[in-house]
Amino acid sequence: MKKTLLLGLFTLGFLAVSCQQKPAEQPAGEQKPAEQQQPAQQPAGEQQPAEQPKSEAKPAQTTAMADAEALAKAKGCYACHDVNAKKVGPSFKDMAKKYAGKPDAVDYLSERIKKGGVGVWGNVPMPPQNVTDEEAKKLAEWVLSFK
Repeated sequence: MKKTLLLGLFTLGFLAVSCQQKPAEQPAGEQKPAEQQQPAQQPAGEQQPAEQPKSEAKPAQTTAMADAEALAKAKGCYACHDVNAKKVGPSFKDMAKKYAGKPDAVDYLSERIKKGGVGVWGNVPMPPQNVTDEEAKKLAEWVLSFK
């Protein structure tokens, strides 16, 4: 009975992985759809207005926040912290709420990130993190952006 059950689970897992759809590859000889083709050249006397990419244009702040989130993932912040829920340490939203409106919050949090600490959020210590001053400041600003 156990063997049958395990075989069934293995088969389902294998089918789930092997049945995932992959994007279709286009053979080299086929033409692209009309919307992907290069626009026709205009006569030499006329200028074509510059087109801005529609979906790729991001505000600088959104890009900076995405960079800071990627840094948090790379530095292992998510091992002990989460955006919404307390793990080993407090959630990012709880930290942002606690330090909201304090003028020295970025400096204070960046210092805590670099040097670690204990006692503010409980008895579990946060060890010093291997980050530069710039990275610590970027992470502190990112944490404070959660409101």
